[in-house]
This record gives sequence, structure tokens and C-alpha cells, in this order.
Amino acid sequence: MKQNQIRKQPSDEIRPFLDNPFLKDFRGRDMIYTKDFYVAMYKKISEEHMTYVAAYNSLGFSTAVLGEDRANSAGKRAMQMAREERLFTVNPSSYDGSVPREAMGAMSPLEELAYLKARNFYLEELVSAQKKLQSALADMTISSNPKT
Repeated sequence: MKQNQIRKQPSDEIRPFLDNPFLKDFRGRDMIYTKDFYVAMYKKISEEHMTYVAAYNSLGFSTAVLGEDRANSAGKRAMQMAREERLFTVNPSSYDGSVPREAMGAMSPLEELAYLKARNFYLEELVSAQKKLQSALADMTISSNPKT
């Protein structure tokens, strides 16, 4: 989990799971999972015929620590997202363009296209920011030189 997303100290029950790649953020005792978590949860439930609790535990969380209610809620949410066709949408806004391609792992052609669009947008914004920075630095250099 990215440290810059932490708003305050996590509760003791959440603390052991901060490094889980499926944990996006937390708010107090509430855990916010990544979209990949819901996809993986759905696949374990529907394809591997696991219960919500077994699927939750297999994704690196512990119902012994976090409770079965949390696992059941996450499983229900994953199934609802699949029913509403929000789980397998390929949208460039769902990808982080700052992540290099090598770190993304295997992707379908549609997922890769969405990732590349997100990456292109990120790089365009980066170039724009660098141009503005260079311009600002040049202005500072010119204004700091004494006039003779």
C-alpha cells in the first residue's frame, strides 16, 4: 500500500494487512480494496467455487483477525459488481499511467490498450509539467540577474 494514501494511523486489526497488494486505502476500521481484489475475489468464488470466507482468506486476509462479516461483505460486493458489469470494464482511467509496463504483468489486448492510453496521458502531462518547470526556472534566472 502506498504510504502517501494513509490519512491517519490504522487500527491494530488492519495494521498487519497494510502491505497486502489488494488493500488500496483505509478509513478508520474500514478497508478499501483495489479493483483487482474484487476481480480476484469474483474468480475464486465463481470459478474455483470457494465460499466468500475461503476466497477472502486465500487473497491474503485473515477472517480470524478481521472477522467473517468483512469477508462476506467483500464477496457480496464482488458478485454485485459482476452482475452490474462493473468488474471487467476496460477503462483507461482505471489504470495508473505512472506504472511501467514491466510492472503490470499479463494483460489482455483490451487491457493493454487501456493501459497504453493511460500511460500516454500520464507522459503527456509529465512533459507539460517539465516544460512549465523549465520556463519558470528560466524566468527566475533572468529575474535574478542584475541589470547593468
